[in-house]
Amino acid sequence: MEKYPEFKTERLVLRQIAMEDVDFLYELYTSVDVLRYFGMSPIESKDVAVSMVENYEKHLESGGPMRWAIVEKDSNKMIGTCGFHGISKAYKRCEIGYDLHPGHWGKGIMGEALAPLLHYLFSEKGMIRIGAVIVPYNKASARVVEKLGFKQEGLLREYILQDDQAFDAYMYSLLKKEWLSEF
Repeated sequence: MEKYPEFKTERLVLRQIAMEDVDFLYELYTSVDVLRYFGMSPIESKDVAVSMVENYEKHLESGGPMRWAIVEKDSNKMIGTCGFHGISKAYKRCEIGYDLHPGHWGKGIMGEALAPLLHYLFSEKGMIRIGAVIVPYNKASARVVEKLGFKQEGLLREYILQDDQAFDAYMYSLLKKEWLSEF
């Protein structure tokens, strides 16, 4: 079976999500704090988390979306996920998504985790545009992508549906030529 590339930063390892991560995924995707900004309802069972892991593996084989486990180097503990989806191979673009256990918010972890992912998307996957969709009240997430060089493009009205309620979202983007000039 094909494997995800592994990325290491000063504090983190980004690795393929595996069945051993099901309990963490269940905890993460049933957290009201995490899902408040995510645009999805809580998962109903650990079986759903198992299906998620299986789908990540299937997508790898088909060249589809990918999602990595974010793991602390020191503790070897999974603390979040990040990846890409919404791929348009013809237009060389995709969107990133990410989440982090609330106990690790505000420590600069997500920016550190996303930097190697962006490098991978631009240099290995050939993307020329990477997007991020963020609800207006998620100021922390907006700061993460802005620090990485993303620009806010516009408001997508009632773009995300969560618990049968529609929410607006801002579209952010980063172009390859901007990334190369910054980093």
